[in-house]
Parts: sequence; C-alpha cells; structure tokens
Amino acid sequence: MPDLRILRCHLLSRPLFIAVFVAWFLSLRISAQTLITTDSALNTGTALTTTYNAPGTSGVNGPVHPVSDASKNLWLMYDNPWGVSSGSGTIVQTYSGSGLITTTMSLTGLPGGGVDGSPFVLYGCDQYYGSDKICWQDQPPQFPKQLSAMSSLVIDFNYALTGTLANNIDVIFDEWVCKNNAPTQIPDCLEVILNPYNLNLTGGWTYHKTLSLSATINGSPGTWSLDEYSWGSGSLLIAPHSLPGPTSQEVRFDLLPILKTAAADYKTYFPSDTNTYSWLMGIELGTEFGGASSQSYTLTLKKLDIEQTLSGTPAPPTNLTTIVH
Repeated sequence: MPDLRILRCHLLSRPLFIAVFVAWFLSLRISAQTLITTDSALNTGTALTTTYNAPGTSGVNGPVHPVSDASKNLWLMYDNPWGVSSGSGTIVQTYSGSGLITTTMSLTGLPGGGVDGSPFVLYGCDQYYGSDKICWQDQPPQFPKQLSAMSSLVIDFNYALTGTLANNIDVIFDEWVCKNNAPTQIPDCLEVILNPYNLNLTGGWTYHKTLSLSATINGSPGTWSLDEYSWGSGSLLIAPHSLPGPTSQEVRFDLLPILKTAAADYKTYFPSDTNTYSWLMGIELGTEFGGASSQSYTLTLKKLDIEQTLSGTPAPPTNLTTIVH
C-alpha cells in the first residue's frame, strides 16, 4: 500500500511546480525586451519628398508618417544645410514608401568649408530635446536612453553612395551622448561620429587606437576594423581602418560597445571635462559634405533596422544573414 503522505505531497507539489515554472517563464518573457523598428524595410510609411533650395542655412523637415496613422512619426528626414550661406541648387530627400530613402545633392557655388551641411535621417530625439521636447520615434525603440539601460543596440543598415565623390564627403552616424536626458545645446553632449565611409580624413584629427568589432558585412560574419580619433573637446571620430571605406555595403553591428568605449575614452583624452556623458538621444544616419564649391551625389538607404535590447536581456546576435522582402 502506498504511503498516503508521499502521494498527497506529490499531488500538491505538481501544481505548485507548474505554477512556479509558468511564473518563471513569464518573468523571462517580460524581461526579454528587444525593441525592433517596424519600418526597418522602409515600406510602411507614406511616400514623401522634401526639397531644399539653396542658399539658406535653415532646412526642410520631412517627418515620415505610417500609412495607417498620419499623427505618428516613423522617421525624420532633414536636409540640414547649416553652412550653405551661398550657392544655388537643391537637396532632395525622398521616402519612397517601397523600400528606399534617398538624399540627392545638386549644389553649386558653395562656401566650400570643412563641412557645409549634413543631411540625415533621424530616429528618436536630438541634442536640443530639452528645449522643444520633440522626438520622432513611433516605433518600439525609445530614446533618450541611458547607455547602462541597454545590453545591446544592434543596427542593420544598407547604403549606397553614388555620384561625384570628391573632397569632404562621408557617410555618418552622428550620435549625441549627453550628460542628461534633456539637453538644450550641443555642449551638453559628446558627439560620437561613426563613419562607415570617409573620403577625406584630414585636419587635426589625432589617432588613438583601432577597434575590432564583431559584425556581419554583406551577409558574412567577420570583424569591422575601425580607428578612433579626437580633435579638440566635444567629439570623437570612429572611421574605417582602411580608408575611405566602401561606397556601398550592408552592415549589422552592435553600436552600444562603440558608444560606451567612446564615452570612457573621451574622459581619458579630455580629463578637464568633468561631465559624464551617458544618455543617447537617438540614431542619426546621413552624409556630410564640404571642401568644394559643388556637390553632386546621392545616398540611398535600403534598410535601417534598430534593435534596442534593454539591460538584463541577452543581446541579439550580430552574425546573422537577413533577407528583406
């Protein structure tokens, strides 16, 4: 005859075990927060074209709305001609609604400064958020976000740069890591410049070290070699180890280690700056141009995927091959 005490204990413990297991499983699901852009393939928004006419240092805002809800914003396109005080021609930015964002430069008579402008696509907020409280981020990832609050920030992007490529042209992630979550001006932030392509790295940039980052490049897992530079306080530059870098490629990589490394290294290079830069405002991708009286090129983005994993959650792998239909 079985021991009734053991049988009773078994019958009671089984529901308890199931309840504990379900609670554990649900806690994992709750903590596993990887927030991924829903418009990574650039095809769920309403088609939009903006045109800036030179000269003038104020650009044209181009908020991209979902087809399903014009009150929300997927991205912001901004032509950012902040140094175009002379000249003629246009900057045309287009969100096709069918898988492309293009920025086409056709400018002459420019001042030809080091940088005359920097048209970009923004997801999130910018370095003036504390003044206007405006962000463009009606997809799952959210900014501002502290670097310590994320375990990874995987970016998967596909770009092509075509046209007349001369003088100071680069492809740029212009990342603003700020001392608080409501900056009102550029000095409130550390500018971390990541150039997948940099045609003319000149001037007073000081080389510091080479970074080796795990990445998937054009579908093949490997290492992305990048060099770190500084030029005065307020910014760090990360550029290809083998300059100028490809004019077209798809790269999947984790941006977070770059930002954390830059923030820590900056404190070493510029110890007189006592601020701690820890708040990332958003993701900004585009080009810079300068050093010439005319510019004629096109940047085409075929994919912009942002995967923001919150701290305490395993990071998604960067060695993936992805297909966008």
